Order: sequence, then structure tokens, then C-alpha cells
Amino acid sequence: MSPPFVYWKRPVADEKLKEEILARLEQPLRSEGAEIASMALSRYKHTTTLRFFVYSSHGTKLDEYARLSRVIGDVIDGTDWFRNGYTLEVSSPGLDRPLTEARDFKYRIGETVRVEFVDSKRRKLTAEIVSASNSEVEFRHEDEVWHVPLAEIARAKIVF
Repeated sequence: MSPPFVYWKRPVADEKLKEEILARLEQPLRSEGAEIASMALSRYKHTTTLRFFVYSSHGTKLDEYARLSRVIGDVIDGTDWFRNGYTLEVSSPGLDRPLTEARDFKYRIGETVRVEFVDSKRRKLTAEIVSASNSEVEFRHEDEVWHVPLAEIARAKIVF
């Protein structure tokens, strides 16, 4: 039986591998008008599954995500990361995913969201995302416009 510390090495190695994968994919995806929202790497027995949630400036059509899956797969296949193979899943982040980072808001301009603030005493806001930068988000509700620093937003969810 292996010593207990062996079990703790895999998560650390997987985190480093995730960072390497994300770094390797950033430029090829950016040149395709896409950006990774999040990634999960999971292992079960001898199977590795990679799940990518990707924003695309070309929309959320099935053909677009099939194309992005080929781009991601080509990059990964050009490495020796998964000698025993892997399962690749690529999809959009989905409408129910919380918006927490600048890129989340940038890809959701025009959507109506319910905003929760870091200061839990502050009243929640329901408004349309007008614009977003790396430091603030502009919201509009009827004739009012608010500029909210990103650091003050805990999360936002799209209102259906």
C-alpha cells in the first residue's frame, strides 16, 4: 500500500496541469474569438475528463462549439499530457452560471441580471448590463444608469 502522502500529490499535480493547459489554450482560442470561462479536470480510475466552459464571440450554436472542441482537442493532442486518452467536453457557460468576473459581464452585455453585492446590506439590483471593463460594470434600469466597481459585486445571475 502506498504511503498516505501519495494521495495528496495528484491534486497538486492536476492544478499545475490545469494551469499549463489553460496557458497553452489561451492564444489559440483568442485567435478564434473565444475565451475559457472555466475548466474542470477530473479523473476516475484510468479515465480523465476535461470539461471546458467557453465564451465565444460567434454565439452559442452547436457548430461553433464543435469547432472550438476541435481547436482544443488539436492543442491537447499535440502534447503528451494524456497518454491513456481523455474525454473532452466543450460547451457554453450556460445561462444559470453566476457572473463574477469581468469577462462574464463582457459576454453578457444586453442581458438583464440580478446583482448581489459584497456588502450584504446593500439592496440587490435588477438591471441590464450596458458595458463592462476590467474594473467596473455599467447597468441600466429604465432611465437610470449605475457604474458599479467590479470589486463591489459578489455575483450576478441572468433573469429569465
